[in-house]
Amino acid sequence: MSVKSYKLLPLLLFLLLLSNGIFSSLLSKNVIPDNQEIENSNKNIPHQSATVLLWNYTTKDDINSVSISSDGSYTVAGSDDDNTYLFNKTSSSPKTPMWNRTSINEINSVAISSEINYIVSGSNDNHVYLFNKSISTPLWNYSMDSVVLSVKISNDGNYIVAGSTDKISFLKNSSSTPLWNYSTDAIVYSVAISDDGRYITAGCANDKVYLFYKTSNDTLWEFQADDDIKTIDISADGYYIAAGCVNNDLYLFNKFSKTPQLSYETGGDVKAIAISSDGKYIAAGSSDNKTYVIDIVNEELVWTYECGDIINSVAISSNGKRILIGSNDNKTYLFDISSNIPLWFYEAKGAITAVAISSSGEYFVIGSEDDQVYMFHWTPAIEEEDDDDDLDIDFGESSIPFGNYFLGFMLLAIISLVLIYKRKIQRTK
Repeated sequence: MSVKSYKLLPLLLFLLLLSNGIFSSLLSKNVIPDNQEIENSNKNIPHQSATVLLWNYTTKDDINSVSISSDGSYTVAGSDDDNTYLFNKTSSSPKTPMWNRTSINEINSVAISSEINYIVSGSNDNHVYLFNKSISTPLWNYSMDSVVLSVKISNDGNYIVAGSTDKISFLKNSSSTPLWNYSTDAIVYSVAISDDGRYITAGCANDKVYLFYKTSNDTLWEFQADDDIKTIDISADGYYIAAGCVNNDLYLFNKFSKTPQLSYETGGDVKAIAISSDGKYIAAGSSDNKTYVIDIVNEELVWTYECGDIINSVAISSNGKRILIGSNDNKTYLFDISSNIPLWFYEAKGAITAVAISSSGEYFVIGSEDDQVYMFHWTPAIEEEDDDDDLDIDFGESSIPFGNYFLGFMLLAIISLVLIYKRKIQRTK
């Protein structure tokens, strides 16, 4: 190598050091990201990417009630346009109902059996209608002689309970003649039935909660509150009953006693209530704009969440893991039972009047005052992989970054070049 070539060594060394700096910078930015910081920054962001709107359908008026089969395959909706609608979950645009049936007046309440074969609806025309999923012609209809406000059906579709402005009727799917009636002489706002149809409960404007066994209209017990009972639900096995009152209280009973096992005061009228099938959790929505989640086993409040307006409807998946709420703020929110941070939310163009969720929490449906029914499919967001990957490299703060190893190597190379350069100079003298 000539002397002139040696003179290029300082420039070569400068370029090597510069490239090392750039390389180290790239490493620090791209190769070793601060995963923990990224994870924390996403904790408060709804995972909307995990939710898909399968379809929406526009009716001719407000939606009053929705119900979904346990597996999410079918949805039924009742509207102020006098129609009962049945949909499947198949995504399509535009969406077309499997069928719809027009009544004489508004549909206030609908329900679908878990085994999917039967649909029931209650109307302002005083009738209860029972349908088979395959056809819009009712199997039968029954007149309660007053407006029907609430209907429910057992899982197998064998038993139906209906509440009107003055009585409770209990029917079997094989006949429009009731097995029994019970006169309340007051508005029956809400009814519920256990999965097997053995236990029936109702909440009324006479401030009472009623519990019945299917064989008789003799009450097992009656609870007297100090204001209207607007909403009620029952666990799958009929053991627990949850009720919401206009006096701001929610109550929990078991089937053996009319004395509340638990009562909790919210900040407003309890507008909606739901109990998980396993009887472990209660979700309640109030006119104070809050949702309350109660742990039944430990008899304690788990969390609350405040929306922008009154809560109209709540639903809880059978496994108790997912909670869906609908509010007058035009939004529906999905939660995991463990946290009051929404997993997801959706804003419609009108108040959310009704919500329903499948057993697994994977499918859910909402009804709105924007005249639409919406169906969604939700899946959990993909979680970050654990650190124990195939390379098993720990890039924690105590580790020496790879860029530093590279810098050390370059320094050794530079020192070696300098020594070689000195020896060459000495030999030329």
